Amino acid sequence: MRWWGWPILAAMFSGLAYWVYRQPYVLFFLLLVGMLGYLQLVLKERWQRRLAMTRQSETICEFARSFDRRTDTWIIRAVYEELARFLAVEGRPLPVRRKDRCEKDLRIDPEDLDDLGLDIAYRARRSMDHSDKNPLYGKVKTVADVVTFFEHQPKLQGVEPGTAGNRRTPRA
Repeated sequence: MRWWGWPILAAMFSGLAYWVYRQPYVLFFLLLVGMLGYLQLVLKERWQRRLAMTRQSETICEFARSFDRRTDTWIIRAVYEELARFLAVEGRPLPVRRKDRCEKDLRIDPEDLDDLGLDIAYRARRSMDHSDKNPLYGKVKTVADVVTFFEHQPKLQGVEPGTAGNRRTPRA
């Protein structure tokens, strides 16, 4: 943080302290919101651990076999690995299944799925240009739909999957 950030941060905290002093119910409200947020995190982590335990022996092989042989394997790998890494439990990727519903079963926020889509497109060397013209645009519900969505996206010209050369740099 730069030197001028500390006085701004101090002013914000002093304003909050004054507000809490003048209206003590605000402190109760802030504590309640904090406790509910913490509870949500604990419950989500517990749910993820249980799901991981039921899928601990599953691999990308079962996931890939659930698709038609004509499906682009780069897309299958990119979707599986990006979703599994996003849902990781204690640093271990959580296996996903073809029929998993993104929002209901995996609890992936649609905005997070949009961000994951950019990473998947990068890895599969698919363009995200004109994605609004994709027949599945706004209709992706399952992991299989994610794969099919990218099957309809055009390949990047002059770039082979697994090589460098996209507009984004890979995450570390």
